[in-house]
Amino acid sequence: MKLLQHLVLALLLFATPTFIIAQDIMPPTIPWNGKSKELLVDKSEKWVTPFELSDGLESPTYAETMAWIEKLVANSEYLELVTAGTSEQGRPIKLVIGSKNKEFGSDKLSTSSKPLIFFQAGIHAGEIDGKDAGMMLLRDISQGNKIGLLDNANLLFIPILNVDGHERRSEYGRVNQRGPKEMGWRTNAVNLNLNRDYTKLETAGIQAVTEVINSYDPDLYIDIHVTDGADYQYDITYGYVATGGYSPEISSWLSTKFQPEVDQALKDQGHIPGPLLFAANGNDFSAGNVAFSFSPRFSHTYGDIRHMASILIENHSLKPFEQRVLGTYVFLEQAIKSLGNHYAALQKAVESDSNQPKESIPVKFKFRDTPADSMEFLGIASSKVKSEITGAEYVKWEGKPVTQSVPSIFMDVPELSVSVPKAYWVPVEWTDVTTKLKQHGIQFETINEAREVNVELSTVTSFSMGNQPYEGLMRVQRFELDKTYRKLTLNPGSVRVPTDQALGELAVILLEPESVDSFFQWGYFNSIFSQTEYMETYIMEPLIAKMLSEDADLKMLFEEEKASNPDFAKSPRTIYSWFYKQTPYFDQNWKVIPVGREW
Repeated sequence: MKLLQHLVLALLLFATPTFIIAQDIMPPTIPWNGKSKELLVDKSEKWVTPFELSDGLESPTYAETMAWIEKLVANSEYLELVTAGTSEQGRPIKLVIGSKNKEFGSDKLSTSSKPLIFFQAGIHAGEIDGKDAGMMLLRDISQGNKIGLLDNANLLFIPILNVDGHERRSEYGRVNQRGPKEMGWRTNAVNLNLNRDYTKLETAGIQAVTEVINSYDPDLYIDIHVTDGADYQYDITYGYVATGGYSPEISSWLSTKFQPEVDQALKDQGHIPGPLLFAANGNDFSAGNVAFSFSPRFSHTYGDIRHMASILIENHSLKPFEQRVLGTYVFLEQAIKSLGNHYAALQKAVESDSNQPKESIPVKFKFRDTPADSMEFLGIASSKVKSEITGAEYVKWEGKPVTQSVPSIFMDVPELSVSVPKAYWVPVEWTDVTTKLKQHGIQFETINEAREVNVELSTVTSFSMGNQPYEGLMRVQRFELDKTYRKLTLNPGSVRVPTDQALGELAVILLEPESVDSFFQWGYFNSIFSQTEYMETYIMEPLIAKMLSEDADLKMLFEEEKASNPDFAKSPRTIYSWFYKQTPYFDQNWKVIPVGREW
């Protein structure tokens, strides 16, 4: 009997539990029957996509996606497929190129008189709408009646950027998202978030993206996501650096030329476009919508600092997968048309932003003192319900459209700006930094023989580290700096980074320690915090006595320090350390950030 009981208990403990699929218990959705459904082809069509075959419920695997695209490219003289990079698990990151002139090389496309649009899907692999929309659009261009789109612009398309995350797929990929049936994972194979990597370049995916940008020089860059968060009526939300950025003329082009046409196209096809939406209170929009100032670690802000028109699409996760994919198709099709229609104006904007003065640039932004204005918000009715499980209140979405007036809260006021030097110097030993500068496409001069330079250096006088790793790195958080000039002898292989170049602002963002996305704050110079030479008390006692007897000024400083700082006077170790710092034996490079400014 006991044996039977043990067997039953073991079965209960180790049996696979049956979970409720989150999509079955999501908030109710508003019925939708948009005109864009006419974009779907019949299942009997030769070039029907796996998405269409599944009635808009599923997205194909990496292997299925690539097999379909390879077949499509092989049957079109206007498409070519190349490898942009290789993932951490060894999967090729594929790039589809579209050209009416059949010119597929980066040398031709980067200098073409026709604009170039670069759109990518699956940077967060569960947010895969852009892949399926792009497959349909490429089908209709190369096999249907939309070849004329290639008269407007040449195309670059990465259908799956985070290819390893894409294959970590299951029905339990994203608990807050309504489809597809199986979804990939947000981060890559080593658990890094690609859309936090645009400055530090630690992932194969973003290294591939920067290589594409540097080689092909696209005019418009679109990164396609699916958002989480509160419910609302909008199905296709998107944004760009509208204010508080580094490319004001490009921002103006996006708001006056591009956005009105894209919004109208989406409305005409039965979609509801909207801005990027972030609830100020984290739950609903009663306290307003926050327009954050994203740092250049994010895709669209990275594009902004490079003076490349860049857009972040965030489709609404609670809308059905089919609706989101079709909306993305409409967006991309109109983006191609609008880029072609207004290319001359965009070129003028890029030239203006690229030639703007660079005496100083902001490296940190804060919120405005008061909300900018109120916006008409197409929301969803909600109520607050007290949980029987936790006792706390939570928001319950009711699936009924409401129109509200909510504050717009902008984070676009420069909080900290830095003066821009003539150049930066990076010693040869900091190879990780120079490698990343090169990957970004930043130009620099490498010296072939030792050179003495007079530069300004920053010494960290106090600091604290993050209490846990962020994106695999230990970031420097609160810190104070002291800036001094010093003559350095730099060895061959050291580099000089001029700021008077196309990516000069990006160089400042990466090399100025006050920048939230600097190599310093990301932790690439953390070894400077280690003190590796020490003093012994049996040496310091007679040395201090000799120093005091020979230097009256030092003795006066010592007495003043004791009088003003009781803790100092009570700590022999602190006293020894204070004197040690007055000697030439003390490490002059301790806590000195090894990036010099040339003025």
